[in-house]
Amino acid sequence: MLVAGIVCEYNPLHTGHAHHLRATRRAGAQAIVCVMSGHFVQRAEPAMLTKWTRAQAAVLCGADLVLELPSRCALQSAEGFAQSAVQLLLAAGAQMLSFGSESADTGSLEQAAQLLCSPRFEPALREGLQHGLSYAAARQQALCALGGDGSLLSCPNDNLAVEYLKAAIRSGRSVTPLAVLRKGAHHKDPQAQPGARFCSASALRRAWREGDRRPWDSAIPCNAKELYKKELALTGGVSFSPMERALLARLRASDKAQLLRLPDASEELCARVLHAARRSSSLEQLLCESCTTRYTKSRVRRLVLRHFLELPSTDPPSFLRVLAFNDTGRMLLRRLREGPMPLVVKPSEHEALLREEARLTDLFALFAANPLPCGMEYRTSPRYLGGQHGSPSSADV
Repeated sequence: MLVAGIVCEYNPLHTGHAHHLRATRRAGAQAIVCVMSGHFVQRAEPAMLTKWTRAQAAVLCGADLVLELPSRCALQSAEGFAQSAVQLLLAAGAQMLSFGSESADTGSLEQAAQLLCSPRFEPALREGLQHGLSYAAARQQALCALGGDGSLLSCPNDNLAVEYLKAAIRSGRSVTPLAVLRKGAHHKDPQAQPGARFCSASALRRAWREGDRRPWDSAIPCNAKELYKKELALTGGVSFSPMERALLARLRASDKAQLLRLPDASEELCARVLHAARRSSSLEQLLCESCTTRYTKSRVRRLVLRHFLELPSTDPPSFLRVLAFNDTGRMLLRRLREGPMPLVVKPSEHEALLREEARLTDLFALFAANPLPCGMEYRTSPRYLGGQHGSPSSADV
């Protein structure tokens, strides 16, 4: 059985993601395993829907098994995020690595990954940094100097694709890359156009916050619409808004030493964030006052959110947490019981392994417009969907 692996967040899953899943199946995948960020996503935000609902939508739209990327792994730079996610995919038996791409140029993406892993890259990068370039610009210049296509690193999907391929190279495992041309709007497109078949996830989130439901009618797959509608009616959606003051309060009560424990923290960045926290009345104001060409908004958000969540660790994932599966996924799970990592299907039987994520889920519950109760981590079973489009239920593996 050819198993394809996909790294995803599906925040929310839209028609472009459904196209990617179909294209992966058409490329020969007999089973699709997704590793999906849990309740906190890589750009350092709470996901707008619970991880179980997002995982169920993935199975309804073509995945067979969805595993969780722990929050401490998701809330990292693109490199750390990709390294952890690919590690889980390989542990789950993935032989193909499928990813969305602005270029769909597999050869150039593979070449870029090889060059970034080569011993010649670090000296070329340092040269750019010494000339005052930002890290992103110095990295792009270094790749060009080594003979690669630096423009790939300026496209979000291509940049992540290069990081996935780097992680696969460093693992020493052989995987087949599959670059699927990205359909529709760019991640940074500010507005979701009513009636548009393809919208970016960020534009869909923005439309929801602004009360515009029209893009959701056209850009969300039919299989996921009712599922999303039901949860959003319950939670009102999840975002930073309900917890902005709590985030600012946590920073105002903190000192530089506490922030310096976090990944990617520096003396200068921590000083900027603490100074901004004492001047800002909103999270957006704090981000604007803290970020520079060197410190991006995403990096500042990661620092702020990791501090609030008390997440100094970036330890690699140590177990496979199942969020959703169908009958093909059930077959994969039987194989994984003898695999290199513990398999977590019934949360009540693995309280020690899930303790950190349980604490984070209880905090995530307060980011909902209509706050949710504690204890969801241990009470919620993986979503099982018989066949490919079954009804959700609990089931033993």
